[in-house]
Amino acid sequence: MARVLRGIVLAAGVLAAGLWIAPALLLPGVVARLLASDGVEYEFDGVRPALPWGMTAAKVVVARADGTVEFTEVSARVRSSGVRVEGSVGAGTLLLSTRELTLRGALIRAQALPLEAFAAVLPGALGLHGTVDGVYRFEERDSLEATVRRGAVALRSPLQMEIPFMQLVVTAAREDDGGWRVGYADLRGPPLSGSAQGRISADGALELDIEISRLEEPALSAFTMAGLPTGPLPIAAELRGTLEQPLFVPLAAHAR
Repeated sequence: MARVLRGIVLAAGVLAAGLWIAPALLLPGVVARLLASDGVEYEFDGVRPALPWGMTAAKVVVARADGTVEFTEVSARVRSSGVRVEGSVGAGTLLLSTRELTLRGALIRAQALPLEAFAAVLPGALGLHGTVDGVYRFEERDSLEATVRRGAVALRSPLQMEIPFMQLVVTAAREDDGGWRVGYADLRGPPLSGSAQGRISADGALELDIEISRLEEPALSAFTMAGLPTGPLPIAAELRGTLEQPLFVPLAAHAR
């Protein structure tokens, strides 16, 4: 009888250990599969089991081409409602919360996330930097709501300059062809304030109508030197080019 009891205890111990270790073995693959993208690889370091039914990792490196972004203090847990993954980048955090084991109905929430940290792994360069808070929802039509603080927009033509801003608020929805319909974009300076709406295509081409309501130094002098209109306010214009190289086009010049 004692031998049978010892066997039961041993089997229970092995089962408990297996249940404790299993998430650390399985979740890295589950997370990588959920976030699968062409050319993107994930490297997990310092993986440990965590209760209940989860894992932690000291570091996760996301690599694309020659670029990488490093997440620290990563945790992943399976719950009845889905998977929850959290990680830190610099002073910011990123949270993925799913329904079941798919991205349908899932969301990604960013808090104080530095855009510069992701520049090396984005498919194309981004003429924008700052610290972002926002939510990306995986729905029938994916949607994005984001606020970028204390950043800058880098223009390439007809003038080359970085326009700093205090806040940029954006709402957008994914379209059938992979592009984005920007319903609202509001930028607040100084030295420049304005709003925009329009479209960003899947390849990053910009088709945005903008209205500038505030123009101060040093942007005012830069506009003057480039032969761009400086008033009367508001100034109507378009933003063309790409996310990598935005082009400012005054409506009058564009019409000609």
